[in-house]
Amino acid sequence: MSGQKKHVVIVGAGMGGLALALRLSHRGERVTVLEKNAQLGGRNRPLTVEGCRFDSGPTLLMMLDPFRKLYADVGEDFARQVPHKLCDPSYRVFYADGNTFDGTTDLPRMTERIRELAGDQDAAAYPAFLRDLKALYDVAIPQFVRKNYRGLGDVARPAQLQTVVKHGMLGNLAQRIDRTFTDPRIRMLFSFQTMYLGLSPFQAPWVYSTLAYMEYGEGIFYPEGGLATIADSLADLSCQRGAELRTGAEVTGVEGKTVRLASGEVITADAVVFNADMPYAQRALLGQVPKRKLRYSCSAHMMYIAYEGDLPQLPHHSVFFGPDYRGNLENIFTDLREPKEPAFYVCVSQRSDPTAAPDRLINLMVLIPCPNLDCPLDEAATARMEAYALGRLGLDKSRIKGIVRKTPRDWQTELNLERGAAFGISHDLFQSAFMRPQNWSAKSPDHYFVGASTVPGNGLPMVLISAELAEQAMLQNGVIA
Repeated sequence: MSGQKKHVVIVGAGMGGLALALRLSHRGERVTVLEKNAQLGGRNRPLTVEGCRFDSGPTLLMMLDPFRKLYADVGEDFARQVPHKLCDPSYRVFYADGNTFDGTTDLPRMTERIRELAGDQDAAAYPAFLRDLKALYDVAIPQFVRKNYRGLGDVARPAQLQTVVKHGMLGNLAQRIDRTFTDPRIRMLFSFQTMYLGLSPFQAPWVYSTLAYMEYGEGIFYPEGGLATIADSLADLSCQRGAELRTGAEVTGVEGKTVRLASGEVITADAVVFNADMPYAQRALLGQVPKRKLRYSCSAHMMYIAYEGDLPQLPHHSVFFGPDYRGNLENIFTDLREPKEPAFYVCVSQRSDPTAAPDRLINLMVLIPCPNLDCPLDEAATARMEAYALGRLGLDKSRIKGIVRKTPRDWQTELNLERGAAFGISHDLFQSAFMRPQNWSAKSPDHYFVGASTVPGNGLPMVLISAELAEQAMLQNGVIA
């Protein structure tokens, strides 16, 4: 605990801002979190439609170590504060040829299912493939993810360069998968995970294959009450330690250590942390013109549906692949146009949590990846995407009792995500690790960044690590002690 409290203002109550608020308030610092919306959690917010409860953003709880570490660092136990259970199957894959595949962390069962779908060669390749992913994961996280970069020397050390070469971290992910497996359906199964970052596997470096390890080596979990309960837990624990969390508190500008709110209120702090999307924060709050041209992820068209009856073929998580896997991704990332017969993701969390929907209803969430606002889709294109997805699901439209949509425009207006890119700044090779926007600059010593748009990147585990890295930067710079 520091001897003299410093006042830190955090702009935005997304998961990164809440995690940092908990860390700093636990240290004894004075923390004020300002959130413009009525709800906490940023993209990780709950949504209710006709009594059906949804996680409006992330629905997959993976890579538990950052969660456990955050809670342990503040004297708490994650499993006790946020009870959770393993999803098995992890998800069901629906292929365009009519086949399905249930993913699992159980190695013998997974190997046998690969054999049944794709034959002996791909089944034989799987155990070694998973071991390689674990080895990559075990070095990538401590050496390249849980790390602040102050200069090229932090990444150009011989040991790190040897690690990059040994594991082929910068190689193309899709090409490496193609060399490992022969069946195109298995190739899809182990490459699509980069879409969690809004990044095509055909444009992704091999290091992101660690996402597949998180699924098949560690598993996908579900917290009681949904992922939004994690934001509630962080907020509660922060408040118990003295943090002030304010909703409906829109920040309109920051000058040095002075924060101005839309209400006219002015707050002076010892440091200001931005949990808002970095491009928005720089342009709208700091009045800066970014010197670096950034690239952005794709977006997502979301449907949250209260559906009467059941769709028994759907477990908690499902992935539907279209007939042209690569073509669909090229539509989204290269051609920047409406994806034809798109792949999409479906979540029915009621399968793991009966309280998530009233009797006779299921909570059906559908996510269709689509271009960001560099290519705005018109109503007709959006309607075609929806019709394709709902048709593959076999929905009876008369049974839809309520529906809420989120479009790329909503991601932009509600959460200030640049270009409506639902996954934020792209995670391509040149915007990863030490080349990703950093959380602090000597040119603005009173300002810090936390969340998906800074190191190490997007996704709940990475965002929690970003709070850890922001805390370390503030310690190194003497803002806190």
